[in-house]
Amino acid sequence: MRRPYGGELINMINKRAFFNAAGDFDTSGAGFQYAINTMSQIRAEIIKQIFFEISIADYLPVDVGFAAWKSEIVQNLEFLSVGRFADGIVNQGNSRRPKVDAGISQIRMPIKTWAVKTTWTIAEIAEAASAGNWDVVESKLRALKKDWDLGIQETAFNGLTGDDEITGLLTNANVNINTTLITEDVSGMSDAEFQTFVKGLLTAYYANSNSTRLPTKLIMPTADYLGMATAASATFPNISKIEYLENSLKKMTANDGFKILPLTYAQSDKNPAAKDRYVLYRDDPETLKLTIPVDMTMKQAYTINDFDFEQLAYGQFSGVLIGRPREVLYFDKTATT
Repeated sequence: MRRPYGGELINMINKRAFFNAAGDFDTSGAGFQYAINTMSQIRAEIIKQIFFEISIADYLPVDVGFAAWKSEIVQNLEFLSVGRFADGIVNQGNSRRPKVDAGISQIRMPIKTWAVKTTWTIAEIAEAASAGNWDVVESKLRALKKDWDLGIQETAFNGLTGDDEITGLLTNANVNINTTLITEDVSGMSDAEFQTFVKGLLTAYYANSNSTRLPTKLIMPTADYLGMATAASATFPNISKIEYLENSLKKMTANDGFKILPLTYAQSDKNPAAKDRYVLYRDDPETLKLTIPVDMTMKQAYTINDFDFEQLAYGQFSGVLIGRPREVLYFDKTATT
């Protein structure tokens, strides 16, 4: 029996972490040939596999098409050197003038080129046509697109597996980590603990930014975020914790557009740090940005014998370049002992 899911395609699909068929779908039973009887009715519709997918642009700026076919992105950083303002006061008989200066430095982020293929044969197409309700080529091409989409999504938050230079929003080594404010799920905090958390969140961020900027977004692990529907406190039973927290952050930052977002990658079992990681940051292109120099492009399907066919897709991507690390702050949940 020919199986339409070759080992290559199965590995392509299963190398991504989050999909709802895990443990439910037995790949050993994949194929066109299966037992039916005269009372069997096969539905024409196919139930497709669902993956965890989110809009990256809801979390951070994305630049598509910049630096195509380059090997790295270099970002210049400006530094200004100034003295005391009072030193510039002109006094009679004093001809000495203080001096200000400026300079630049650079940060770098490599660019990676990606290319993946899928293959099929005339026999597979004929067998799929005989089954009558599945387009094998369409599905394989969909697997190509899914491989790219899920890979870019994972890189945007966790960086590139096995490459410490390609970092994501959650994995930048230059970002400071607060390990004292959050010692348990925010959704499970007592009234007093929750108030301490609300008070300390912006205070910690403002100190981290050297008293210069306030954040625009807060990322929470999804499991904790989903528990924030409970009442804020016994004093405020008619408002949920998530509403109370978001309203407080909007008020204190003077930004009605402040957002709290859930993120599955922020959960301890879904990121390289193995920590429940909360991220308070400014969603600003000068603060951080993900670059996709070449979006996924499919080549023309190719065959040399009119029986075996090959379809190649390629693209280029980079990591999340954080130009102002002090405008991003990680809060790792650290249990007290």
